[in-house]
Amino acid sequence: MKTIMNTLIVASTTLLLSTQVSAADLQAEGRVHLAEGDAAAASKKFAEAAKVNPFDASALNNQAVSLAAQGDYENALNLLERAVRLNPERRDIATNLTSMRQWMGRNVPQVKLKEQSKPIMNVYPEGDIPPEPPALWKK
Repeated sequence: MKTIMNTLIVASTTLLLSTQVSAADLQAEGRVHLAEGDAAAASKKFAEAAKVNPFDASALNNQAVSLAAQGDYENALNLLERAVRLNPERRDIATNLTSMRQWMGRNVPQVKLKEQSKPIMNVYPEGDIPPEPPALWKK
């Protein structure tokens, strides 16, 4: 039994480390693409890194930078807000968020923001409030 537990611990540690390395590799590749001026390829790499670890504020910040470089300011702003919520101690990310908000405030007439679609009424059986989402990560 002890051997099985040790094997499981080693396997789970190896999986965790390979996931971390993979996310770090994706981030590094994204930074290379961004430095080369290929914001679209960089954005894809940062999005992949965020899929590997959705709580990585750095990956979200980097993806926001690459989206802003492509002109997708609204999504960049959303990602920066999420990154700051995930890691409020990161001053560089908070600075990026502040800069993006200020820029959008000055240039909002020139920036084409997507219009929010209006909610469809009387869709849910209990009124116009959607049901509670399922509990995540419950075992």
